[in-house]
Amino acid sequence: MVPPQLPRNERHVFSKAHTGPIHVARFNSFGKYILSGGQDRLVKLWNAKTGPSPDGSPIQTYSAHSREVLALDISADNSRFVSGGSDKAVFIWDVATGTVLRRFSAHVGKINDVRFAGLHPDGSVVVAGGFDAAVRFYDLRAHGAWKPVMELKEAKDAIMCISVSGDAVCSGSVDGCVRTYDLREGQLRTDVIDHPVVSLSLSTNNASILASTLDSTHRLLDMSDGSLLQSFAGHGNTAYRCHSSFAASEAVVISGDEGGRLCAWDVLSGKQTPIGAVPLNGGAAHKAHAKAVLWTEESPAQGDVDVLTASADGVLKVWSSQS
Repeated sequence: MVPPQLPRNERHVFSKAHTGPIHVARFNSFGKYILSGGQDRLVKLWNAKTGPSPDGSPIQTYSAHSREVLALDISADNSRFVSGGSDKAVFIWDVATGTVLRRFSAHVGKINDVRFAGLHPDGSVVVAGGFDAAVRFYDLRAHGAWKPVMELKEAKDAIMCISVSGDAVCSGSVDGCVRTYDLREGQLRTDVIDHPVVSLSLSTNNASILASTLDSTHRLLDMSDGSLLQSFAGHGNTAYRCHSSFAASEAVVISGDEGGRLCAWDVLSGKQTPIGAVPLNGGAAHKAHAKAVLWTEESPAQGDVDVLTASADGVLKVWSSQS
């Protein structure tokens, strides 16, 4: 069996991407560009292939939030993105012009996650969840309307993360539950983990979902019945939202931790596997940032093995398997 390709080297380092922590960073659908959002209330656009400009400035800066940016998602056609943050607002943006196209403000607390949904390539619906324990759906085709078209209020505490695929919407909450809504069938399944859920990632075939919790554990759950398929430990995540991701054709789970490390696990065995050019203290983890790694994501581009990390140190990095 050929071992999976994993990040070995820092391909690009955006050393002063934001002033303060970077809470979220997303590849576009081609893996060519990156959007990042941070404590400085800004969203910035970067080139993932060429790296930082000589003066370190981004391609574009988007400014409308009055408080920190916590959530981003990019439409499938890459023409728009949605952002949310501590100012309770959800903004729809035009990527090229930097114009705010829509604003939704039905939430009464900070927005922790936002996602495009719907059958159209550009995403006809936006899903948002946050501190007020509700998941809300906004129809972008309803011109002039700002009220949500649907609200899910089963959570007993803040919504920290959302994952959407087709008719399935999954939410992770501080109440320790992963809730899976089948919107077509009108059904809800609740999987109780008993620890705050801070990250959710669906597999490409929707057969499993990766849930990260504040007991320093990632869990792989079966989407059909919520049963535990595998668990992954050995990192430190007890206080912050450290987003995890699948990588290497979903043979590996990757994430950062609160010690600034980049970590990887084999999906089948659950064991940690070496990542980075120089593992930390001879172990399987790699010291990637000076502070907590808050977001880790693999490029969605086919055949691309680049990995993105964003940290509380304000630094954004692109990692490559190439030497």
